[in-house]
Amino acid sequence: MQGERPSLLTWVRNYGSTGAVLTVQPDDVWTHPDSDLEIRPDGTAYGVVPLWTTEESPSDIAAEFEVDTRGRAEILDVRVL
Repeated sequence: MQGERPSLLTWVRNYGSTGAVLTVQPDDVWTHPDSDLEIRPDGTAYGVVPLWTTEESPSDIAAEFEVDTRGRAEILDVRVL
């Protein structure tokens, strides 16, 4: 997540007293205990992963996403866990 969808970054901008700055997400975001991935019978998937910021690794901010049958991911929401 690099900020291409500013409408989804409300929680990032309002996180804590000064907001948060997202960083590049590490590969172990997929195995983090707060990450959740559900593969559906139709081959699509739904997941939630925590996001890393310059102040917290990871933070309480999470990205909610879906993956279609072609492997394309779409971020649905960014929220505080």
